Amino acid sequence: MTTLVAEVLDGPPPMVGLTLTGAGTGPARFEVSWDGGTSWRRVRARSTTVVGSTYVRDHVAPLNVPAIYRVTVNEITTTAEPVTVPSDVAWVQDPLDPRGAVPVLCHRGEGGLTLLSPSLGEQSRRQVVDMVTVQDSVYPVAALGPRLAPADMRLHLRAAASAQGELVNAMRALISSGTQIVLRGLPPVLGLDAVAHVTAPDVDVLPVVGGVVGALADWRLTVHQTRPMNMSISVPFWTYQQVREMWPTSYADVRSARPGESYIDWLRTPEP
Repeated sequence: MTTLVAEVLDGPPPMVGLTLTGAGTGPARFEVSWDGGTSWRRVRARSTTVVGSTYVRDHVAPLNVPAIYRVTVNEITTTAEPVTVPSDVAWVQDPLDPRGAVPVLCHRGEGGLTLLSPSLGEQSRRQVVDMVTVQDSVYPVAALGPRLAPADMRLHLRAAASAQGELVNAMRALISSGTQIVLRGLPPVLGLDAVAHVTAPDVDVLPVVGGVVGALADWRLTVHQTRPMNMSISVPFWTYQQVREMWPTSYADVRSARPGESYIDWLRTPEP
């Protein structure tokens, strides 16, 4: 019998772990829904053949909303019980670098970058429209496309450079990478997807705020919500080198330190 279990992982950043067992052999497609099953989004996972069981981390799980996960193997779909991942802060991160995620506060505090007004106060929802004028008619014919995802949204983030040096460095690295950005955990009233993939072609970096150098660090971004990049591209939360450093002994010593543990247990956490 195929089973899929979704569990909340503390992180940081907050994630969801998916344990699949009894699935037989075949390619697996993991998906998540945060609107009660009306629509489904791919979970980023390596595109490989599953042999019976596997373990997958959703590094960009939706926050503070019920999430339903499902997996399809050999055209057989199995659904997990809904889970809700709590988070007091929002997160901005590179989808391919989960450890580089940066917490964002929607109010002033020390636990993350501060989201300043009027961030996300205005959004453009364009529609693709082609119009053709018909001879002898005052009414052109319009071919309508769908209303596009929000665009031209301004984000203004601030950090106290002296007290939040690690966050400043993490944000600088995220901006310098030039990659797609994921926003999640923002208030639902803003109208973005619970997991919003955005591009930020225009970024203003302000190392001087209020005429003072180095006291505050500001970033002003213009973001556009887009389709996620290739979902078959994935990165492990634990690298081989990290595991090697945690276990500088022989394989036999490792086996004896955690007797009775399965391959799935090691995928879930290789920590001693």
